[in-house]
Parts: sequence; C-alpha cells; structure tokens
Amino acid sequence: MTRDPLAAVRPEIRALRAYRFEPGQADVRAKLDFNESPVDVPAPAKAAALAALGARRFALYPEVGAPRLRAALAANAGLPPEQVVPSNGSGEAILAALSVFAGCGGTLLLAPPVFSLYVQMAAIVGAKVATVPLVGDDFRLDEEAFLAAAAKGERTVPLLCSPNNPTGGVVSRDFVRRLCAVAGVVLVDQAYVDFADEADDLLPILPELPNLVIFRTLSKAYSVAGLRVGYAAARPDVAEEIGKAILPFSVDVGAEEIALAALAGREEVRARCRAIAVERERVAAALGALGAKVAPSRANFLFFDPPGGDAARVYAGLRARGVLVRDLSAAPPGALRVSIGTPEENDLFLATLKEVL
Repeated sequence: MTRDPLAAVRPEIRALRAYRFEPGQADVRAKLDFNESPVDVPAPAKAAALAALGARRFALYPEVGAPRLRAALAANAGLPPEQVVPSNGSGEAILAALSVFAGCGGTLLLAPPVFSLYVQMAAIVGAKVATVPLVGDDFRLDEEAFLAAAAKGERTVPLLCSPNNPTGGVVSRDFVRRLCAVAGVVLVDQAYVDFADEADDLLPILPELPNLVIFRTLSKAYSVAGLRVGYAAARPDVAEEIGKAILPFSVDVGAEEIALAALAGREEVRARCRAIAVERERVAAALGALGAKVAPSRANFLFFDPPGGDAARVYAGLRARGVLVRDLSAAPPGALRVSIGTPEENDLFLATLKEVL
C-alpha cells in the first residue's frame, strides 16, 4: 500500500487557496481585469528585439545575472548596476526578499486590502502574517499603528505596495523615512509608480535609506507583462543577499531582448503613462457621477463600489456583456477594480456599467 504524498505537504501550503480567476471567454469586448497596459510594445522595437533574438544561440543559457539587462534597468532607475537585481517579474524578487528577511518564522507586516499574493508568498517562505488595515473611505494607511507594528523586531518585515493594489493609494517619502527608522528592513512594491506623481517615486531616496528595498516591474508601463521582467533595488550588499535567493538564468533571452527594446523607448512610455493618468481621472469622475464610491488612485486602475453596493451582481452583469473587471466582492471591503484601458475601452466599460445598473 502506497502512502499519501499529500500527508507530506506543509500545513501552511494546504491551507492556501491557489491564485485563480475565472477563465476567459470568446466574446470579450474589453479586458480590464489585470492592470495590463492597453498598448503593446511598439512594432519597430518589437521587430528589432526579435531580430536580435534571432541572432542568439538558443542552445546556450542566458548570462548569469543578466548583466546587459541589469545595466539597462539600473540606468533607467538612475542607479549603479550593483544596486539592481533583475528577476522573472517583480514577484520573483519579492518572494526572494521575503525568503531572505522573513523566511522560516519571521513576520510579514501588511496593510490590507493589498495584493493577495503577498500572503501566499509568506506561506511559501514560512513567514507569519500580521496586518494593520487601511482606514477611512479613501483607504489611508494608519501610519502610527503601522509604525508601532513594524517596530516589534528585526524579524518583523513591513511590505507596502505604493501605489497600492487594489486601492491605488500611495505612501509618502517622509513616512517611508520614519518606517526605515524603526524597522530592520522595509520592502516597498512600486509596480504602478510610473502612473503616479514624481514625488511618489521612492528611488530618489534609496541612497539615504540603507534598509530600504524597492521592487519595480516592466509589466505595466513598459507593456511586457507577458515576458515577466522586474527587479529589486537596494544597497549593493543587500542586493547581493537578495540575489542569492533567485535561481540562475531567471530571465530568459527572449524576455531580455524585448525588455531592452522597451527600455529604449522611455520617453514614449512616460507620455503613455501621462495619458493613462488623464483617462484614470476621467473614468473616476464618470463613476462618481453614476453614484459609485471611488477610491483616489495614482495607479492605472480604479477601486470602486458600484451604486447599491452589490459588486458581485455588477461584476456578473459586466462579464456577461463581455467587459472584464476584477471581482473583489468576496473579501472586505467588497468592491470592483477596473484597469484603465484605451479611451474606447473605457467608454465601453462606462456605457456597459450604465446598462447593468
């Protein structure tokens, strides 16, 4: 009689719900559920990257640490290469950092509602989770409570998302300075900061804060979500420790070449982010006019409670009409999140929402 392999699974993993979402459908008219860019990598940049990729030997592994990509990411961030750790999407870098700083019994400190995968990552690395929920109708961080929770020891590791997913709020540079003064290490996921104000970017204060680690991605503003490229930015010796927890050859050659091409179009990306921010405010105003409660956002999405508060019904109605948004109705505070698409997609979303309501 064979033994049940599930008996060997760690209880923390058995207790998790796998990251799932409803499958796609053939009649999608607007896909606004995953905070993706509404614009692809420009065709000339994609063609140049594919030509460069065609000249590479696929039989060979990528260079360890992706030094060309590392240099390009560092230049884009205004940092020396030794402060940047390339990764397979920013999620891999966050998981590595949690393994280094909170794994095997540490505590990950979060401010929910926040990106659900952080809890899954904590379980994977064997960390406990503590929370200080956001407060108010605008989902503000309870700064004093969060500072007190973060000061409970070096094995308590605060992780903030700024702009926050799913609410779109940000933390200030001054608060991050205060947090770094009481915590052993501070982690900040800035996946959406390209759509925010210049003062919301924490990279400029990284040199003054030796215990700050910032995560960035090319998935959103740079339109390469399908290729999985991100990085961690930290003091050189801290970056080296995080790099130890990332397996070699993490970024494949295809992702590297197209990421290099995408990074070369930085000014075009900035213009696109500004246009998306303008659309975000237009859609927020339209939602408000319909009677929805909309959280202030500096990301490329909006977190809103539809009129009447029946988010699950509204989600189902939108989906049935081919407009996909993110259903967050099952967990407090219970709402929907819509990505900002093209103006045409946004108009379709608003018109369809009126129809559903």
